[in-house]
Amino acid sequence: MLNRNSFDSQRENYSYIMSLGSFVYCEKKGYLNMKLNRLYVAALLIVFLMIVFSGCKKEEIISGLKEADITVYTTIYPIEYIVNEIGGTSVAVHSIYPPGVDAHTFEPTSQDMTNIAVSDAFIYFGPSLEGFVSSTEKALASESVELIALESYPELFYTEGRDEDIANGNARMDEINPHVWIDPLRMITMADIITEHLSELNPAEAETYNENKQSLVLQLQKLDEQFKSTLAKKDHKYMIVPHAAYSYWEERYGVEEIALSGLSPSEEPSQKYLTEIIRLADEYEVKHVFYEQNTPDKLIEIIEQEIDAEAVLIHNLAVLTEDDIKFEEDYFTIMQYNLDVLNYVFE
Repeated sequence: MLNRNSFDSQRENYSYIMSLGSFVYCEKKGYLNMKLNRLYVAALLIVFLMIVFSGCKKEEIISGLKEADITVYTTIYPIEYIVNEIGGTSVAVHSIYPPGVDAHTFEPTSQDMTNIAVSDAFIYFGPSLEGFVSSTEKALASESVELIALESYPELFYTEGRDEDIANGNARMDEINPHVWIDPLRMITMADIITEHLSELNPAEAETYNENKQSLVLQLQKLDEQFKSTLAKKDHKYMIVPHAAYSYWEERYGVEEIALSGLSPSEEPSQKYLTEIIRLADEYEVKHVFYEQNTPDKLIEIIEQEIDAEAVLIHNLAVLTEDDIKFEEDYFTIMQYNLDVLNYVFE
């Protein structure tokens, strides 16, 4: 596959080849034989083209050079990932979140606001997760950018016993857990919503978007089956985690979440609550605690020491870290890592 770095490298090779062609075209006092010269340049170009096309198809190169039709800004990584997978080269997608940031407390810069204002769409989750978006919606109300809040779609939150309340808007926002992307099947619902909006923004590519979505859906269904088959064999499935980001695993796969804080890691628990967690850990014989890639470890370290547990990393996928980007991790590689960790920890 020809990525940007390899293309730049090969473009430099092309420039070098052409410079060689120019060199042999001229002498100090005149011109070399033009026919010989052309044969030499042609031979060099053939070598260059063999290098390029040995690893890439012509269509891939053309696709890589194609200018995007629309520009979309996003917040959390799962939204960015879906837009990339569905939009392909026809959509230029950018997250306003820096690596490793806490999605719950992030505040956009003035440059972020300017970039969003001149884009075609801003796809974000909503106030239940991102506190800044209420003021952002007001600030951008007069701009032409389309604002798309995923939490306004109740089907994302449907859960056994709550469907009617959520669909009718009777559930309070602070009762709705926004961490839906941790569930592969809810990621499919996110993909449905995003595909619909991208198709409206760029109707000419609607068929391609739906084809790309179907490919993504198959991968997500396979991931869900992997989680089910692996975790169905486990009887002791308790998770002590920094904040309540994993309750959808409880509903889907029977994982028992014990969260130190609420939906946001900034919600400090009381000493009484921490004491209760220590008691539960002892009762359930919990031997591991989980820390996250982008939240403080202080409380987890306290529990780890109190119950003499092993600490392991669980990735909440809200944002990528610098290392995630460096090692080219994506939604599926991180979710597979999470499943491997759960398989190791649970008995």
